[in-house]
Amino acid sequence: MLFRRLLNENKKGQALILSYTIVVVFVIISVSLFAKAVSEKNIAQRNRLTQEAFYLAEGATENAMASFASAIANYQVAADIANYNVNTTFSTFGNTVVNSQIRRLEDSDRLILEGATNVLVRNYEFVSTAMHPENNTIIVTLHQIVARRLIPAFQYMIFYNDDLEILPGPVMTLSGRIHSNKDIYVDSNSTLTIDSLYFRSAGDIFNQRKDSPTPSPGDVAIRVNKPGAPQYQNMNNLDSDSPNWTDEAINRWQGTVKSSVHGVTKLTAPSVASIQPAGYYRSWADVAISNGALTKNGIPLTEGVDYPVGTITTNTSAYNNREGKFIKMTNVDLKKLAGYVPNDPPGTPSFSNNLPANGLLYATRDDAGAGLEPGIRLLNGSEIHRNGGLTVVSNDPVYILGDYNTVNEKPTSVIGDSLNLLSNNWKDVNSTQVLGSRAAKETTVNCAFIAGIDTTTAGNYNGGLENYPRFHENWTGIRLNIKGSFVALWNSIIATGAWVYGSRQYTAPNRSWQYNTDFNNPAKLPPFTPWAVEMQRVAWWEE
Repeated sequence: MLFRRLLNENKKGQALILSYTIVVVFVIISVSLFAKAVSEKNIAQRNRLTQEAFYLAEGATENAMASFASAIANYQVAADIANYNVNTTFSTFGNTVVNSQIRRLEDSDRLILEGATNVLVRNYEFVSTAMHPENNTIIVTLHQIVARRLIPAFQYMIFYNDDLEILPGPVMTLSGRIHSNKDIYVDSNSTLTIDSLYFRSAGDIFNQRKDSPTPSPGDVAIRVNKPGAPQYQNMNNLDSDSPNWTDEAINRWQGTVKSSVHGVTKLTAPSVASIQPAGYYRSWADVAISNGALTKNGIPLTEGVDYPVGTITTNTSAYNNREGKFIKMTNVDLKKLAGYVPNDPPGTPSFSNNLPANGLLYATRDDAGAGLEPGIRLLNGSEIHRNGGLTVVSNDPVYILGDYNTVNEKPTSVIGDSLNLLSNNWKDVNSTQVLGSRAAKETTVNCAFIAGIDTTTAGNYNGGLENYPRFHENWTGIRLNIKGSFVALWNSIIATGAWVYGSRQYTAPNRSWQYNTDFNNPAKLPPFTPWAVEMQRVAWWEE
């Protein structure tokens, strides 16, 4: 009995030990599984935070590229600066700040010719380091090699920062590079010929008006990128809305026509702030005119002593039907500003030449008066009496009266709030009369332009490229010759009247407009030609 009792107790002890062992094993397994779960959770959490830090660094690099391009385009830093820093704040991520360091990798620019266009290229390294705000041990550093590309803005026939719209009535031919940072809307009421091997949009390209899907009756013929005699292919409604646009655009025009789906990216150019009285152009102008007062190198000049009487006048007005206002004109007689009075023989002006030594003239006025608009009007500009050319800048609307830069042609440009062209037959007294009394006369303007435009909205066409210069006369059957470049970087701030065709505003000229191929030579660009800046990714890696 004793033996049997001991045996039973031993069995019970073994069972108890076995139970304890099983419990211990379960505990060990549970602890192990819990530890593994915690570890996997920590790994997943760390991976998530690392991925977020990566996105912060990547976003900071994108912002640094845009900020760097803008700083160069707006003259805030030299185009060849050796080092530059950009801090990017992510307001939606706890105001986390990520620093990007930018370092120049090459001591000099490389000149690349793309067709006839000069591109200055230099490589920079962008290093963006992001520390995750929830865990300061998680740090991601990204390196991006970027080719900073500089293209003179006036080496484009047409460069638009906003949507580019082209819809001419009469036959029209456009040559030279054409670029829009947004969409292009192109159509014609007759025949529009794009005689260019570079027709590019950083957005989409549409074969229609922006404010109407209804096709126009004309054709749009675009040059095919092939050697030999020029060949053209019509759009025939092939555009970004077409399901086969990506491939068919390449097949039809062999690379002439490209949009964002083909890799076209935005280019950065100066903002409207650059033309304001406190902006870049005023700060660098050798000669400035403000409310009729003339200064040269910061020194006030005296009428009749330093320059001829009547060089600058401020008391004339003309009515602008588009604006519905009288324009108080500051008239600048460029021949008199060069020292010439009537009957002076060529080469022997009676006064000193007061055109700017560096080629930059700035003009503004803020005294037009209530209900009036200011205007800067250039007179007697058929010959520019400065060998290096002339750039005229204003924050006001600019008016050019008559032939401009047609004798001994020089590199010239006009930059302003808007551009208005008045023919050789213009008379202020007729500005309030019916359109029939404002008959235009053939006029020639050889000049590059940067001017403001309006935005097309539903039912309100902005006039398109064909009305980039604003007209105020009856041009029917009259030719307007322009050789230069059309650049639109901002909307007009002062001249905001809506585009209107016909009476009482204007009728369209026969447009003979062409790109000035002299601008392909950097030595023949107008003074202070701005850059279009492109940032092109080359390589990247994560540290």
